[in-house]
Amino acid sequence: MRESFYRRLGPRPLRELLEGLDCQIPKGKIGDMLIEHAQPFDRASTGDISYFDGRRKAKDLGAKSRASACLVRAEHAQVIEDNDGVAIICDYPRAQFAHIISRLYRPLDYGRHDLAGYAHIDVGPGCVIGEGAKIGKGSKISANAVIGPNVVIGENCRIGANVVVEFCHMGDNCVVQHGAVIGAAGFGVAPSDKGGVDIPHLGHVVIEDNVSIGCLTTIDRGMFGKTHIGKGCKFDNQVQIGHNVQIGPHCIFAAHVGISGSCVIGTAVVMGGQVGLADHLSVGDGATMAAGSGAMSDVPAGEVWSGVPA
Repeated sequence: MRESFYRRLGPRPLRELLEGLDCQIPKGKIGDMLIEHAQPFDRASTGDISYFDGRRKAKDLGAKSRASACLVRAEHAQVIEDNDGVAIICDYPRAQFAHIISRLYRPLDYGRHDLAGYAHIDVGPGCVIGEGAKIGKGSKISANAVIGPNVVIGENCRIGANVVVEFCHMGDNCVVQHGAVIGAAGFGVAPSDKGGVDIPHLGHVVIEDNVSIGCLTTIDRGMFGKTHIGKGCKFDNQVQIGHNVQIGPHCIFAAHVGISGSCVIGTAVVMGGQVGLADHLSVGDGATMAAGSGAMSDVPAGEVWSGVPA
């Protein structure tokens, strides 16, 4: 999926990728090593570069990482070397990794796309449709909407005015109300001694059939992998879905719900207005959260929670 939306600039020499970064390059270990991809440490394999910033246990690093090179703090360097990888030592591995991502990938350009190729749909004035986008019959794209390159929108969808859809595969019979933004980069910021560094996002969004998305709602694409919205979900206005969130079918979210990155939400979950979830939480099937609740821990299936913290 990554190749559908991004141009890969590699393979590139590791030494070239590290130029100008604040890290220690081990002498005699890099040689002419080429790097194909940037990956999280638990997905990396030969030819990849990764990072480990100590937020997980070091034993996880040793068990899961097979990267050819890994950005780490000094205390974790030996674990990488024991796995036959090259340890690139730095004080802020995640921030340096962000710079490397931008040297390996670029989002595809919109290019020049002839709207005459969309005679089978209703396209409003001022729309921009990127090259390679596919829009199913019976769909309507309202005025000034922007559809990114290689986006897929199914049949009988309604895309409102000033909507942006990028890095996305959308199913049939979906409604996206005015001003919504789907597929923008999420809030990924790595601290460094020079301030916060924005982390490029290389993922995408999958929206299944019969989903309704309210005005000014935002659904961020995955940082790696996908943000997934299950079939039949109904979102009110100004809902925020963070990167890599996984939402099961038939969920209903009222206005101002905010879901932080990497949360996993089950089937038929109901959230009242202004519910908020901290990152990496799970909410079980059939759970209900009352308006204004703020969850700081996992919510079991079928339970009703309220309060701050819920």
